[in-house]
Amino acid sequence: MLKIGIVGCGAIGNFITKKVLDGTIKNAKISAVYDRNFDKAKTLSERTGAKICSSIDDLVKEDLDLVVEAASIKAVEEIAEKSLINNKDVLIMSVGALADKKLFLKLRDLAKTVGRKIYLPSGAIGGLDAIKALRLGEIEEVVLKTTKPVAALEDALKNLGYKPEDIKNPVIVFEGDVFKAIKEFPANINVSVTLSIAAEFPAKVVIVADPNAKLNKHELFVKSSIGTLRVCIENVPFEENPRTSALAAYSAVRLIRDLAEPVKVGT
Repeated sequence: MLKIGIVGCGAIGNFITKKVLDGTIKNAKISAVYDRNFDKAKTLSERTGAKICSSIDDLVKEDLDLVVEAASIKAVEEIAEKSLINNKDVLIMSVGALADKKLFLKLRDLAKTVGRKIYLPSGAIGGLDAIKALRLGEIEEVVLKTTKPVAALEDALKNLGYKPEDIKNPVIVFEGDVFKAIKEFPANINVSVTLSIAAEFPAKVVIVADPNAKLNKHELFVKSSIGTLRVCIENVPFEENPRTSALAAYSAVRLIRDLAEPVKVGT
């Protein structure tokens, strides 16, 4: 039985809990929960019987196999570091935090030292198994073009000086490297960091705000000395949080489910 602790009892934490309770994630249980908002943690606890923890320190001392970070980019370092030190594997949803190379290397080296794992779901994109194989050759170019409805990008657009209500046609609102992309669109473009980590190559990112779009669209291009990969995926927005894709939540569910399964498919 996989014992799971959840830090962050919002949309993703609740979705993972739902999939444990309905049997989609088999041989697992939610054992402990923590959220800065006590009421959110209480709601999750009442559904699962999980212990409500008073802090991250409290949660990582519980008898757990896996800690799920479903909180925020800012919380990743504390959650991941304390989980690993306390001999827990950790699944990171807010992968954008790992655009900070020093943090990525710090957590990677810590995991190696303590013999634990850091899991990064594939999120809203596909093709990562092929990309990991392609990087065994020489990666030459990595590009991610993301098109989302204006409403999904609204907060970031306002911060950049756009008036979302004035966008009547598709417009490129960002073009640059993955590091700048995650700073300016922290709630929308975690996949660019996941892609860059898989490729071990910084992605060029293009973000398009489309007032007519109903789906979140990601177009990947990866060129390697071994071959070239093109992937296009159109995702239904996550109902509980339209800024992201439903596939991002389901990819985490699938990863957790696979941890308990005897056969692993894909690279």
